[in-house]
Amino acid sequence: MNYIVFSISGNKNLAKEIANSLNAELGKIYKKTFADGEIMVKSSSDVKDKDVIIVQSTSKNVNEELFSLLLLLDSVKRAGARSIKLFMPYFAYSRQERVSWINEPVSCEVVAKLVDTADFDDLTCFDLHHPLIEGFFKHRVTNKPTTRLFAQYYTHYFNVHHIDPKNVVIVSPDHGSNTRADMLSRELGGIDIVILDKVRPQANRAEHLEIDAEQVKGKICILIDDIIDTGGTIASASELLHKNGAQKVLVSATHAVLSKGCLTKLRRSKVADLVVTNTIEKNFSNYIKVVDILPLVLEEIKRK
Repeated sequence: MNYIVFSISGNKNLAKEIANSLNAELGKIYKKTFADGEIMVKSSSDVKDKDVIIVQSTSKNVNEELFSLLLLLDSVKRAGARSIKLFMPYFAYSRQERVSWINEPVSCEVVAKLVDTADFDDLTCFDLHHPLIEGFFKHRVTNKPTTRLFAQYYTHYFNVHHIDPKNVVIVSPDHGSNTRADMLSRELGGIDIVILDKVRPQANRAEHLEIDAEQVKGKICILIDDIIDTGGTIASASELLHKNGAQKVLVSATHAVLSKGCLTKLRRSKVADLVVTNTIEKNFSNYIKVVDILPLVLEEIKRK
C-alpha cells in the first residue's frame, strides 16, 4: 500500500504516529477562511493513486471540523486517491441518537447522513455512544471498542498497587454503559459488575439513585463510560459509591471532552485515578492518564 495520512486538526499527533508506523507520508493541508466566513480545505500533497487515511475527531469547533472534513474528503477524491479510509475516533453529536423530548431532531442521524454524502471506502469510530448509530450510515462502519486498552491499563495498575482483583467491582454509571462494563469484566477475568440507575432532570445534569451498599462496601470501584463531558455523571456516581462504603473509585472513559469545571468536580468527588484515550487530543494535566488507540487503528488499517 502507498499510504498518505491526513488530519486537519483533531488528531494531528495520532496521524503522525500512524504515518511513522506505516512508513507513510504525512499529508499537508491548505485551509483558508474567506472574508464572508466560507472556508476552503484541500490537500497540498499529491494523492493521485495513493491510499489515503484521514483521521479527524470532531470535538471542539465541532461544526467547522465536520464541514472541513467533508471538503477534504472531496478534495482527495477529486485529486485521484486510489482509496480513502476515514477514521473519526470521536464522532460528534453521538449523544443525540434518539428523540428524548418533543420536537427534538435526531442530530446524530443528520450528521451521519452528511458524512455519508462524501466518497470514501470505510469509516472507523471508537466506542460510539449507542450501537444503533451504525445503522444511520450507508457506508461500511466499524465501531471499535477500547476496553482491551483499559484492561491492559488496569492489569498493570493492580500489579503496581498490589490489588487483588477479587476486591474490585466494575461499575456502569447507567444501563447504557453496561455493555462496556461487561466487556471490561471479561477482559479482566470476570470481575463483578454493578449497574447504577440514573435520573437526568435536564441536559448536562445527572443524578443517581441509591444502590445496595453491600455491592460496593470496601471495594475498589472502576467506573467506566464512553464520554466525560461536564463530569456530572461520573462525579455523582463517585459520590454515591463513596457514600455506600467504596474504598476507592477509579474512572475510565474513552472520549475526554472535559468541559470547563469537569476536573474540579471529579477531584471533589474523590476520583482517585482517571484514564482516558487520545481519541480527543488535548494538553492533559498530570491528574489524567492517557492510553493510545494507535494499536487499534493499525489493526483496522491492516484488516481492511
